[in-house]
Amino acid sequence: MKLILRYALFPGALLLPFIVQAKLEVSDFFGDHMVLQRGQPLPVWGTATPNTEVTVTFRNDSISARADSEGKWLAKLPPQKTGDPVNLKITSDGEVVVFNDVLVGEVWICSGQSNMEWRVDRSANPEAEIAAANYPSIRLFDLARSYSPEPLDSVDASWRICSPATVASFSAVGYYFGRKLWQELQVPIGLISSNWGGTPAEAWTPLKTLESNPDYAEIVATYHDSNQLLRDNPDLEAKMQAVFDKYASKIAALGKAPPQPDASWFDPDADMGPLESVQPGVDFLEDTNGLVHVRKFFTLTAEEAKRSGARIKLGQIDNFDTTWINGVAVGMTNSDVRDSRAVARDYAIPDGTLKAGQNVALIQIVDIRRIAHFGKNIDHPEIVWEDTAALPLQDGWEMQIVSDLGRRPPTLERKMRNTGSYLWNGMICPLIPAAFRGVIWYQGESNASRAEQYQTLFPDMIQAWRNEWGRGDFPFYFVQLAGITGRVGWPELREAQRRALRLPNTGMAVTIDIGDPDDVHPKNKQDVGLRLALWALAKTYGQSEARSPLGQLPLIGQLFQKPIPHSGPLFKKATINGGRIRLHFDHVYNGLITSDGQALNGFEIAGADGIFKPAEARIDGDHVLLSHPDISTPTAARYAWHEYPEGANLSNSAGLPASPFRTGI
Repeated sequence: MKLILRYALFPGALLLPFIVQAKLEVSDFFGDHMVLQRGQPLPVWGTATPNTEVTVTFRNDSISARADSEGKWLAKLPPQKTGDPVNLKITSDGEVVVFNDVLVGEVWICSGQSNMEWRVDRSANPEAEIAAANYPSIRLFDLARSYSPEPLDSVDASWRICSPATVASFSAVGYYFGRKLWQELQVPIGLISSNWGGTPAEAWTPLKTLESNPDYAEIVATYHDSNQLLRDNPDLEAKMQAVFDKYASKIAALGKAPPQPDASWFDPDADMGPLESVQPGVDFLEDTNGLVHVRKFFTLTAEEAKRSGARIKLGQIDNFDTTWINGVAVGMTNSDVRDSRAVARDYAIPDGTLKAGQNVALIQIVDIRRIAHFGKNIDHPEIVWEDTAALPLQDGWEMQIVSDLGRRPPTLERKMRNTGSYLWNGMICPLIPAAFRGVIWYQGESNASRAEQYQTLFPDMIQAWRNEWGRGDFPFYFVQLAGITGRVGWPELREAQRRALRLPNTGMAVTIDIGDPDDVHPKNKQDVGLRLALWALAKTYGQSEARSPLGQLPLIGQLFQKPIPHSGPLFKKATINGGRIRLHFDHVYNGLITSDGQALNGFEIAGADGIFKPAEARIDGDHVLLSHPDISTPTAARYAWHEYPEGANLSNSAGLPASPFRTGI
């Protein structure tokens, strides 16, 4: 509800102010510093006193509309060109709403789950990127998380000018995408960030689309169950939140400073009860969270104990730790450290701490996300000295859970964000019928266990968005999942994403080469945004490269141009030549190459038994030839078909990586 100041004329010519509820409301999508989409009719909408006239004025255009019996109104401004910032004014029944500093340019929706939500300040090179983010013609609109069983018509967001003060918390992929567009197009860019980490595609899909396919019956049933749960338990959210808050406070206390370990942990003769063997670099503690003690006894000579400059290197630890040597705390990485999982532990050991004979290293690990580990991204833990001598600490580690807090209890928000249509209702519907150019999308991790279903669900979601806006096949460019270890279903999910390219006006940024084997959130978001922008520049904005000098000529030059390189090689078809498979690709450009200059790697081939074996692969012009000495009649091939396909190196002359794929012939 908005309040406005009105004035009344009383006897004696006394003009007195009074406050009334405003009748004229404009959608929350509109605001100071916003960007309107150029070259398209511009819907402006809101509510007013029923049956009253509303006038929208922008530049030299004034368009009127009449509010219906419920007070809803919608006016459409004619298409606009870019230009200096001006005001957008809406008037009705004596009320006036004015939005200042409004630009006209290119507007994109940036949606998906956590890798789209991932902030600039948590991505690669954050300090320099934030400091350089002075782009007053880029405007940011970041929707607050919101779920709803029914479509909403309001959002919690406001337009901000891109600057070092505003960009840090914005979507990194969205920002780097928009920055590249601005650099190339030199027009204002509006970025609408509407995303939520850990969410499946069905949460972003309209209910009527889900109801139209029997394969989604379970999703629809969950939708109705969630609705019933909310109706029957109006105070459920508060109760669940209280349980979660109690749990979170315990975890927070441990993450800040775990209790000092009992002296018996440093005594080899003390009875510590059952201890479990663990290996550096191997995940453990998969079903609970809490405090774990991990220790190892090791022996030093008198000479080793006397050496100065000793350090203990433990690699990456999930999530926080305090490390002790012989009862002395030598290092801590606690919850004050951002992205602690990515920090390689390297702690100085004070002189005099080590001793001749038996020593003990104890790591207090606080795990908050079910899976714990130590010794990641390192050959093995070790103690090193200034003179380069080293003592490996590879085997013989043992652990015990000291404080078992169990799995993190769910919040109602956590449950509802995964319900079919709930995020569509809360975070996309309020944007309709706004004018925009297209969508960039980074999601799929939460659907990897249902990759086969994703082959229909994802295209259905894209088409549903287009249908709901009624603007035809607007551009929809998405990111194929990057590489990571230990994730079931990721190769199949990538294949489902690749097959979604059959929809018109779609494009896929391949990121198989810039993943992180141990992190579902790779820090390199710059290249992700860039690769999405290449699709937009080539396919949406028609950027071309000349094939010959004739390409520079007006009109006729268009016949000699081709789009700028914007995709890595995409599998097109396969043919059998004797005992070999010949693979054909789109987006070869000036030829296929290997990204590292080494022999072609990452291809597998199968015969009639369906068992895939590493293929002998070589580039033959614009094709790849595959064979295997034991397979005389090949039937199928695949490429980069692993969660983290290390060594897969097919690329094109533009330096863009090939998409993983599989094919049956």
